[in-house]
Amino acid sequence: MKHLLLVSLILLSSCHSTTSKKGQEFETDSIPQQEELCPDSISETEPVSLEEKQEKSSKAIPILQPVPRDIPTGEAISSDSLSMKTEYDYYPLSTTKVKVIITNHSHYEYSCGEGYSLAYYNEKQKVWEILPTSPIVNSILWIFPSGYSTHEQTIELYTAEAPNRAGRYRIYKSFNGDTKVAYAEFELVDKKGVEKLRQQIDDYWGKNAKISNDTTARNIHSTWIQNDDGDTIFVGLMNNTPHYQEMFRKRVVSYSAVSHGKIQQGIPFIQPTSSDTMRITMQTEHSVYPVGTETISVELANGNSKDLFLGERYNVARKEGNRWILLHDGGAWNDIGYGLGQGDAHLFTARLRPIVNDNKPGTYKVVKEIGFKGSSQKWYMGAEFRIE
Repeated sequence: MKHLLLVSLILLSSCHSTTSKKGQEFETDSIPQQEELCPDSISETEPVSLEEKQEKSSKAIPILQPVPRDIPTGEAISSDSLSMKTEYDYYPLSTTKVKVIITNHSHYEYSCGEGYSLAYYNEKQKVWEILPTSPIVNSILWIFPSGYSTHEQTIELYTAEAPNRAGRYRIYKSFNGDTKVAYAEFELVDKKGVEKLRQQIDDYWGKNAKISNDTTARNIHSTWIQNDDGDTIFVGLMNNTPHYQEMFRKRVVSYSAVSHGKIQQGIPFIQPTSSDTMRITMQTEHSVYPVGTETISVELANGNSKDLFLGERYNVARKEGNRWILLHDGGAWNDIGYGLGQGDAHLFTARLRPIVNDNKPGTYKVVKEIGFKGSSQKWYMGAEFRIE
């Protein structure tokens, strides 16, 4: 009997020791833990199934739902002082994320948090309806000091809780301790809206393409809507560079689903040229032209006894470093051939397209492919000039 009592005391002592150790590590010392850790405890518990454990676990971890937040109140901030703009003015109806850009244009300091409100304008009822927003808001303070300080934030549209509707939306944010407020507005467009945007592009193009100083309109050469999705508007640009794409967004339409295709890199002209060879010469009317010159006159003269054969096509290239880079020429040519006998000269006008090509001061040349009549051998003549 004495031996049995001693064994029981040792077991109880070992149980208590194990539980105390656990409590020091996790700071969760409790009687239930003692019972679970003591295999010889007199009290017994019923086994818990896996399903019950999962159910208890899911109850312990709350599922966060998007939260509608009221439109903030406060003094409206002038856009001249602080601007809130979305990356684009228009988005297709399938959009799920919108980037907003906040910029301080003033000499004052502004501050705000990560929180925001989202609203949709109900045209029938003439009211702004609040929509679900992110349930998680980090306690981060964004400071906008004077001097064009900019910050970007991506806003999610919770389409499962509130399906997207065509129309106007606003993203609101509070500033300076909820005393001031600003918003960014954008629009979601359906298939009819996409057609209207394309018509807006075509109207701008048709109206302004003949205006000499409208670079953007003169740079457009085609528009169409891709039938695969019905959202994408393709706008072909003669000079398709990031600079000209940005000009299009600013002056024509800022729509996230406009595609200009692959950005064009400068195409080098690598063929050798000559301005005077085999008694054949080619030169421009003047050696120097002012910036903005639209067209120049070029003369090709044949002093050779053989007749020359040439077409209407020509190219203009600009010297950039050690390379000659071709300028954009519009891509359309008449298929006309000319014969040029000995002592004859061919005069033609070369278009420089200064608006499309952004012709800056430098060295340029007009190049033209020619050959002797009846011969398959061809070569290029080149007439250099400067723009200053």
